[in-house]
Amino acid sequence: MNIGIGLDTGGTYTDAVLYDFDTESILGTAKALTTRDDLTRGILAALDMLPQALVRQARVIALSTTLATNACVEDRGGRAKLIFIGARRKVIAAYGQEYGLPPVEDILLVEGVAGQRTLLNEQALNNGLNEGFDDLDGVGIVDIDAVHNSAVREKRARELFEKRFDLPVVCGHELFQELNSLQRAASTLLNARLVPVIREFLSAIRTALAARGILATVVIVRSDGGLMSEAFAHIRPVETLLSGPAASVLGSAQLTRQPNCVVVDMGGTTTDIALVENNLPVQAVDGVRVGKWKTFVSGLFVRTFGLGGDTCVHYHNGQMQLETYRVMPLCALAVQHPQVLDNLRALVNKEIQHTTYLHEHYVLVREAADTARYSKEERAFCEALRQGPLSHGQLAQVVPGQDVYNLNVSRLVHDGVIAVAGLTPTDIMHVRGDFTGFSVEAATLAAQFVAHNLSISVQDLCNQVYDEIKRRLYVNIVAALLMHQDEHYRRNSLGAETERLIHQCYEQARDGQTGPLSLRFTTRFVLTGVGAPTAVFLPEVARLLGTHAEIPEHHEVANALGAVVGQVVATQHVDIRPILDIENPNSFRVYGHSRTRDFKDKAEAQAFAMADAQEAAHAEALRRGAQDIAVTVTLADQQAQAHGSAVYLGTRAVAQAVGGVNVHLSPR
Repeated sequence: MNIGIGLDTGGTYTDAVLYDFDTESILGTAKALTTRDDLTRGILAALDMLPQALVRQARVIALSTTLATNACVEDRGGRAKLIFIGARRKVIAAYGQEYGLPPVEDILLVEGVAGQRTLLNEQALNNGLNEGFDDLDGVGIVDIDAVHNSAVREKRARELFEKRFDLPVVCGHELFQELNSLQRAASTLLNARLVPVIREFLSAIRTALAARGILATVVIVRSDGGLMSEAFAHIRPVETLLSGPAASVLGSAQLTRQPNCVVVDMGGTTTDIALVENNLPVQAVDGVRVGKWKTFVSGLFVRTFGLGGDTCVHYHNGQMQLETYRVMPLCALAVQHPQVLDNLRALVNKEIQHTTYLHEHYVLVREAADTARYSKEERAFCEALRQGPLSHGQLAQVVPGQDVYNLNVSRLVHDGVIAVAGLTPTDIMHVRGDFTGFSVEAATLAAQFVAHNLSISVQDLCNQVYDEIKRRLYVNIVAALLMHQDEHYRRNSLGAETERLIHQCYEQARDGQTGPLSLRFTTRFVLTGVGAPTAVFLPEVARLLGTHAEIPEHHEVANALGAVVGQVVATQHVDIRPILDIENPNSFRVYGHSRTRDFKDKAEAQAFAMADAQEAAHAEALRRGAQDIAVTVTLADQQAQAHGSAVYLGTRAVAQAVGGVNVHLSPR
């Protein structure tokens, strides 16, 4: 048998699928809680639920993960810094935030040498390295002119940096070749921030495989649905930005065979919406965007937003409020720590209303790696939580002078040292009976406390949470379809007025309103559900959109299936641009991967570009772990485009290499 294992690690669950490539059949599935303090335990729990005799025959382990996606949505990740060569401070201050760049004062700007695109101001770099680089997880180096100077300044800056620091460092030219330096810088900085996230994940995978004696090649789903090798992912973790969403599209397509559909993947932390049209996943234009980050990562068109089974339910000014970030469901925490039930019972019995979320608990996730960066109070909180979870009020009593109003553990939560447990849609599903895998009593007690603070019944609270989830699904599905259908929305976003109109359409469809003017969005696309919660919410949303939902068998592990059915795909672009030369009006410049060359004949320029793109695509496919590679090359003559103050006619050579996984039967 030709067996592979698909493994998906999300913010809440780790899923596994045992797959027979010869018969294209699923031989086993598993679902286990993701253990954030030690990812290995959750991975082992999922692997151990599969048929063990077949597991040891697996020749490939294909991974997908939403860890990078979640880190972007929640603005977390490693501590990283950007070294930006030749960039102008005013430009970054004015436009950097559009791409996710930090404030300009948090970036090391290295001025260029006047009139020299290839010379690095080494003294300025060395002076800038004197502070701010001792407490980092990674560094990115980007030169504004790297595309034009073969990245010589980036390479030299890296040499000087590595002489002084032993830190992971990546240069922008190793990742992307596009001209927009701000987008290149944001992509490179994000790559540095994701290094520890993906490194921890891959280390956990290796530990788990070694523990079970599994000898198999490890590959990972990229944002475009292709696969890459484990070694490649270590260097370019930003390529996993939409790994989970891309895998969900592949898995959904395998399960449903729907030619035109909206794939809705609702996990614990985020919901991802992708589109399939005429049996092909819709691709993003000009790079994917997640959270505040606008990148050059090639990927599927995916709309990601903070909504999942673990989304935090709060109250504010007498209104239920569904946040955009995750907390640990209290129903799950109470199973592991029964004292949580005692705390919730005592709180509910007091029948008090309070502006502070007294029902929430805090859990120590991991030991702080660098205790020196935390205050005495923060270290005291960690020490107290070593004995087990504490409620908000209990933790506030740990440090003299603290109370429930000024308790501040935000930095520990941001760094992933401490986790918050609170009321979530998962808890509400337990109250309603739609899912009862954990403690129904803990969920009910937490719901009673929140409902009491809203002066409503528990049933009304449940209805409000369910309605808000359906509303967000409806609004984001409509938004995704609008952006796909209309380039204006794709390039300029929807805007507040359009979003307001979508909300009104939801309410009219939900309530069956008819008035002087009735509006309704409908779609011919089928809604296909991925992830356990979609079975609860998606059918009603589909009805409101005039279509139907398909929740296929094994939908709850579709991401893991999508990982194992993927293949290596590498696409490379080479730009050909006219040179403004009066004496040689037909001159062209080719910005190749190996070098930049000028030609006096367009045909020669195109031939060079096609050869360069083909060579680059083949080499990239090899780096990603492919074998038996087939490369196709196409030429695209672009229309006149505005570029700064100039208008030009551009030509681009596009090469795509496709290959199978290179399987090794021994660990690396």
